[in-house]
Amino acid sequence: MKNVSISAVLLLRTSFGIAVAGDPVQLPELYLFHYQPAQRDPFISATAARTLVSGEPRIEGVVSGRILERYLQTLSRLIQKELFVEGVSISDDQAKAVALINGVEFRTGDSLPVPAQPEQISQLEALSRTYGLPLRRGVQPSDSVLFEVGQIKASGVCIVLPGFKATLCEIPFEGDNIPNQIQLERRRSSATNR
Repeated sequence: MKNVSISAVLLLRTSFGIAVAGDPVQLPELYLFHYQPAQRDPFISATAARTLVSGEPRIEGVVSGRILERYLQTLSRLIQKELFVEGVSISDDQAKAVALINGVEFRTGDSLPVPAQPEQISQLEALSRTYGLPLRRGVQPSDSVLFEVGQIKASGVCIVLPGFKATLCEIPFEGDNIPNQIQLERRRSSATNR
């Protein structure tokens, strides 16, 4: 009888995986599946000359950065075309620095309206709405874009987008330095004129 009960326990343990007290715990065997990628997509014909995944498409949009780059270039061209720094007064404290831009006095953080063509404004507004880019329009002249005066330095004035700290572009202050000096012609002596 003892023999039968021992064989029954062994049979139960081996066939059903039942652990008896004192038996070591064993982990089940793992069957790993090794995926071998196909040489081509099985859903696309092998005779297809071009597929969506075979070429390197140029992605247009915010992911590529081209739209953002075009937006910022348009704004900086607008600033450089319309604004001119006539003078700067700087001090150790940036809050006391003053810049004379297009004949008007501005301090750091002041709003600076820049006139623009209606086509440019509509293009900039469309880009700003579509991609969530910052754009503020002027209140009084409705065809203007608002920027902020950034850091005022002896070399020029930094212009920033409202709400940002990074400089969009810098308007140089040339001061009394004339970049292109005028060359005067020498008069010919009276002997050579005759």
